[in-house]
Amino acid sequence: MTEENREIPFDQVLAELANEEQPFPPKHLRSFSDLDNSSLDKLKQAWPTIPVQRKLNLLEDLEDLMEADTLISCDAVAKFAMLDEDPRVRSQAIHLLWDCEEASLIPDFMNLLENDPSEMVRASAVSALGKFVLLGELEEIPREKSAPVVTKLLEVIQRKPEGEVQRKALESLGYSCEDAVPTLITQAMQKNDLQWTASALFAMGRSLDNRWDKIVLEHLKHPELSVQVEAIRAAGELELAAANEFLFEMLDDEDTDGELLYHIYWALSKIGGKGVRERLEQELEEAEDEDLMDVLDMALENLDFTEDSEDFDLFDIHE
Repeated sequence: MTEENREIPFDQVLAELANEEQPFPPKHLRSFSDLDNSSLDKLKQAWPTIPVQRKLNLLEDLEDLMEADTLISCDAVAKFAMLDEDPRVRSQAIHLLWDCEEASLIPDFMNLLENDPSEMVRASAVSALGKFVLLGELEEIPREKSAPVVTKLLEVIQRKPEGEVQRKALESLGYSCEDAVPTLITQAMQKNDLQWTASALFAMGRSLDNRWDKIVLEHLKHPELSVQVEAIRAAGELELAAANEFLFEMLDDEDTDGELLYHIYWALSKIGGKGVRERLEQELEEAEDEDLMDVLDMALENLDFTEDSEDFDLFDIHE
């Protein structure tokens, strides 16, 4: 907790959280970071008195705070909230653990995937397991921990009837180098189902496999927004320089959907190349929406990283 929030008794914070008649003060959110055992016990005792919508708002706001401030950690809150009676709360608690790389979470997510009665929660759990597939591929966790996750996801994706859980399993498997994964992605594309197409494109981006370049480029102009978004995202992850011309054209089009702008900016920052910095700076100069300005600031920061990586690669080749 910050010095400011240490001055506020946690009992008072919890009382204000439970009081539906008054908005919960955002300044109290930091009180939920790095909870000590005493404060966590108080939260557990007060939790049943807190209305469901207040719980959801709290968890969503904490997720936003963690994304904005890397020093904030609300893992203790999330781990406890995964036991809530309401499936929406359980699902949001899983999302709050997006930055937690503790392999000890794998059994918890596996248990929710297999046994939770809510498809929403099972889908959130299978999405969360994707992080551990990636950590296994990067050798940041032992193979004996990541291999069972891949095995479980391969099993889940074959289950009938097909639904959101199976699609999320495919997305999580996008990180895996298992031989079966490209075939599963191809089969998903052949279903001619927009949701499966979007999930397949999502998995293509995660694969960092340039066998998918042509398919991703073909879907950049897809009429369905959800599919187009995933194609743009995948183009960024795959660093497809061939996508830049089309992305610039979309920025020139005044009718481009506002939701797409975020994904276009971020994709360009991942791809880099001629004219990208100038165009993002121009967009920032002309932007009037504060949220878009924030996105452009982050995109330009990410572009710095992309360009540094390119310079390093060139130096490496020269040497």
